[in-house]
Amino acid sequence: MPETLKTSPDGSLSAADAAKSGAAAKSCRIVAFPTESSYALGSTGLIKAATRRLLQIKERSTLKPLAVFAASISEAKKWVVWTPLADTLACAFWPGAVALLLKPTVQGRLLTFPEYPNVAIRVPSHPAVRAMLAASGTPWVWTSANKSGQPPLTDAAGVAAALGAEIDILVDGGTVPSGEPTVVDATGDKPRIVRQGIVSAELIRRSPDVHDPR
Repeated sequence: MPETLKTSPDGSLSAADAAKSGAAAKSCRIVAFPTESSYALGSTGLIKAATRRLLQIKERSTLKPLAVFAASISEAKKWVVWTPLADTLACAFWPGAVALLLKPTVQGRLLTFPEYPNVAIRVPSHPAVRAMLAASGTPWVWTSANKSGQPPLTDAAGVAAALGAEIDILVDGGTVPSGEPTVVDATGDKPRIVRQGIVSAELIRRSPDVHDPR
């Protein structure tokens, strides 16, 4: 079973636990943790072995690339080709549950496989995740903590029961909402909703300086 670390009531992790989880992810170990929208599995995005292990645990097709967590907007800009629309949406919704689909930079190709033209990236708002990202000093690839085709898991007990034998660290943040981040293609000058999630398309359309794509 994985080592379990508990967050405080406000969702934060101690500095020691954030450092432990960050170091684990940086060394290709798999961390399960709470987010704004269900529990997730994550590890370093810079080593393909970690990506392959996540896909294996998830039982997910390699035709579906993993999303990326960055610690900040400035960090995200290292990995994806930033657009004016991305700047507008990131300022409006980050940190939070909106992932932006953008083309990778030369460095950003490290986060994905050659056959994928874009990367879905976001800065999360959950304090434990942000602390682990900062401690690791690396972007993370991540996916929801469930087997493909199964519903998202919303508490640590469910994650331990379903995936405990396959993960290294479990961050217990209590019960979290069930849902998915909204994914928005921000490569052009108008937002295109790729997947509707917990942030509505209408809210995205109402963002300052965003032209209604309808």
